[in-house]
Amino acid sequence: MLKRDHTLSLSTQARAPGFRVELRGTTFRLIASGAWTVAEATKLDAALKRLRVPIPPTPEFTGEMDIAGIAEIDTAGAWLLQRTAASWEAGGLHTRYAGATESFRILIEEVHKRGSSERPKIKKKGAAQQLVEDVTKALTGVWSDAIQLTSFLGEVTSAFARMVMQPWRFRPKSFVHHLDHAGLRAVPIIGLICFLIGAVVMQQGVVQLKPFGAEPFAVNMVAILALREVGILLTAIMVAGRSGSAFTAEIGSMKMREEIDAMRTLGIDPMDTLVLPRVLALVVALPLLTFLGDITGLIGGGVMAMAVLGLDVSTYIDKLHEAVDFQHFMAGMIKAPFAALIIGLVGCLEGMRVEGSAESLGKHVTSAVVKAIFLVIILDAVFAMFLSAIGM
Repeated sequence: MLKRDHTLSLSTQARAPGFRVELRGTTFRLIASGAWTVAEATKLDAALKRLRVPIPPTPEFTGEMDIAGIAEIDTAGAWLLQRTAASWEAGGLHTRYAGATESFRILIEEVHKRGSSERPKIKKKGAAQQLVEDVTKALTGVWSDAIQLTSFLGEVTSAFARMVMQPWRFRPKSFVHHLDHAGLRAVPIIGLICFLIGAVVMQQGVVQLKPFGAEPFAVNMVAILALREVGILLTAIMVAGRSGSAFTAEIGSMKMREEIDAMRTLGIDPMDTLVLPRVLALVVALPLLTFLGDITGLIGGGVMAMAVLGLDVSTYIDKLHEAVDFQHFMAGMIKAPFAALIIGLVGCLEGMRVEGSAESLGKHVTSAVVKAIFLVIILDAVFAMFLSAIGM
């Protein structure tokens, strides 16, 4: 805001912004006074819109903006003056300014220059071009994520090697804490989900096999699915949504508050302190949770088998022994450490990528869950095909 008089003035009456008009000879004058600022812009705008020039637009008549009485002005006031002068010019009335100080003149000229400049045109993209750009961006993002995840895996491996060579780097309290949160506290929800899914698969298997008179084979289906696929997949997805997002939120909030930078300044390696205990705890916890998911899935299938097939406990167990063997159990369990490694790496990496805003934190938490679940499913599919190919 520009003021004509910069000296301190304690007036007893507030200045009222405004203007008056007069016709002096062949000059139509607008005599402005008071404060032309954004605080008074609404009143001035309404008054100027009602103003009409009562003279014919002939060459002998001119317009004049006398701003000698303006005490203070900002860009809003300068824009109102410039808009009024432009409307007079458009009506054929050549207009000039009078009484402007150097600072007022510079402000009015700058507003005129900015207001008359052409706005950049927004290029509208066609549907095909937008689709190509979106696909290209997605593929580039996948490639970039793969590189970053591989690099992060190398850093974690290096930190693990340092810990093996220097055992004092291992933080047992942090490891036990994350083992409790990622493992023990996940037992109820994983046990319940796997139990219900086992029961549902058994019920649907009986319904679908009944027309063929093959209802007893539903036990074989549930046993193989629970041990090879359902147990590990459900457990990994639940852990990705529960612990993977927690890892990202915890590390990301520390990144937002610059705690990780402070740790590096103090000579504390975030990989040893934050990342490695979480990844190791998840690698230990997920196989145990998978074993729990397998057992509860079989129990859920057994409860439903007793309800719909009339089997007793001993008969159900005998059928399980006939349907599966140790290799089916190992086919599911062997995937668990790799799934845990993926979930831990993705969760910690996305946390490290958080920037200094809550929006960034929410975006990376969502990204961590989606990427972890996607990679776990890809891992499961690759292992399933590989194990089938080697006859396991």
